[in-house]
Amino acid sequence: MNKTKITRKGQVTIPKEIRGKLSLKESDILRVSEKNNMIIMEKMTPFLELKGSVKVPDEVKNLSWKEIEEKAHQNIAQEADKW
Repeated sequence: MNKTKITRKGQVTIPKEIRGKLSLKESDILRVSEKNNMIIMEKMTPFLELKGSVKVPDEVKNLSWKEIEEKAHQNIAQEADKW
């Protein structure tokens, strides 16, 4: 079991062994939460690393953001009309 100490500024050093296992490096972002009196730290995936992880329909691949937004609003309006 690894141990660490909280500094006056509330900082904690993650032991090298754990940083290595989780491939944590300087400037990585961690989400910090609490559950059942435990501190949970989760590595967050940078937004730009998600590029390509979602299939984009062919019909919107070459549209501008404005055109995509307009298309989304049209779809929302069509769904609302069904109610």
